[in-house]
Amino acid sequence: MRLFVFAIGGTGSRVLKSLVMLAAAGVRPLDEDGKPLENFELVPLIIDPHKSNEDLKRTEALLNSYRMIREKLYGRQVNGDGFFAMKISTLQEIMGLTTAQINDSFVMNMEAVGQCKFRDFIGYDTMNEPNQALSSLLFADYQLENKMNIGFVGSPNIGSVALNMVKDSEEFKAFANVFNEGDRIFFISSIFGGTGAAGFPILVKNIRQAQNIDVSNKSFLQHAPIGGLTVLPYFNLNNSQGKSIDKADFVVKTQSALQYYNETLTGPNDRNVNVIYYLGDQTSSIPYDYDPGNVRDQHDPAHLVELVGAMAPLKFAGMAGNQIYDSVGGFQPAKAFEYGLERDSLDVDFATFGLETRELIYRPLVKFHMLFVYLRTGFKSIIGQGFTQDEPKIKSDFATSQFYRQLTEHFFDFYTEWLTELHQNLRHVQLFNVGEENLANIIKNVTTRKTFFGRKSVDNNTLNGELNRLSRDAKHYGEHSVEYKLLDLFNKAAGKVLDDKFENIN
Repeated sequence: MRLFVFAIGGTGSRVLKSLVMLAAAGVRPLDEDGKPLENFELVPLIIDPHKSNEDLKRTEALLNSYRMIREKLYGRQVNGDGFFAMKISTLQEIMGLTTAQINDSFVMNMEAVGQCKFRDFIGYDTMNEPNQALSSLLFADYQLENKMNIGFVGSPNIGSVALNMVKDSEEFKAFANVFNEGDRIFFISSIFGGTGAAGFPILVKNIRQAQNIDVSNKSFLQHAPIGGLTVLPYFNLNNSQGKSIDKADFVVKTQSALQYYNETLTGPNDRNVNVIYYLGDQTSSIPYDYDPGNVRDQHDPAHLVELVGAMAPLKFAGMAGNQIYDSVGGFQPAKAFEYGLERDSLDVDFATFGLETRELIYRPLVKFHMLFVYLRTGFKSIIGQGFTQDEPKIKSDFATSQFYRQLTEHFFDFYTEWLTELHQNLRHVQLFNVGEENLANIIKNVTTRKTFFGRKSVDNNTLNGELNRLSRDAKHYGEHSVEYKLLDLFNKAAGKVLDDKFENIN
């Protein structure tokens, strides 16, 4: 199964960033029996005319880094197990030999929208007088003058017009042509801004009305399972009063959009969206700078809502078909889900989440954080000893290889930034003690097990011992790359250390 994820606007990029972090740790969608989905592939498509948006650029760079690391581990195969197990592909990568010409990128080409003012995009100056009068009635002067390369600045009425052209793009046609029976579609967007609020219903309409475009898989699109994460207000803005993006308008915009979604997407007579996840936070974020593309270009810190939201597409991917289709193959009424913490607290650690969330993310994230600490503090000193001497041998030049630098310098830098931003927001999400090198103390509010002589100790030597033991017992690594051997061995070793040495919070 392929899950095509349309990440729309700044919120779409930020949620996708958290999803990549979960995927790196080895979090995967689970079927109804709690087993990882086989043959699962994620295909993200970022839609945002604001190309200088820092949130977009950071997420695109993170995705590219993930893809390079994963390909070195698993090649082109879809199935994996452990760190970076989930295959994440660009649209161009899955197209094969076709005549379509699209960029090998996770970001859809929006140059036709972003290169002009809105008045130029709709051809305002070439309209006759009655049509100009109608356009002036529908759009304020500042909206007509809006430069769309900074997005739709909180104006879904602009976005609904501009994003309707996506259906004519080469990327949309390529997506429609490679979409197969059994694949699914998921949208990530906010509901209180401009780009996301407009993009979600427009794109759903274009998919469900695929008979109007020249593509080969129209019937698959019309009957495809579609899910969506609708993000309600969760962040705060500085100095936005009276501006084009005004936090005072968030609730009103949300109420209007929810009513429209109910009438066109999820209502009993429409069923255009099969599953929808609502997520927001009444405790707003720290105040973000009002920045419609002029100063830092939306370099917004990570937030709890985005971490929780990243689990929604995984949940949707694992949903059984009988929860979407009825007994005769038609759509069941739309299902709606919300999310709640185990306890409402401004200080969030693993125990703050409910059991289902902990069972999904706790073990993979802890093992990944152990890898993060170990590779930065203890790995280089062990090269030439123990498990590194077993075939395939890990030699000293491995620490200067492109793979190692991509993982430890590039990806881990993004990971550190993500953890730090989560902790610094008003909902202080502190899953780990960032900067702590003592492995026994890395998990926030989780201690090692008690013994008669005190709590168990955990350090790099603990991991080295487990790595050596597992490597002696494993004879099959000679068939694999050095990169795969290191990360697969560590995934198993960290799991054993976690089970033996730490208190169980699940």
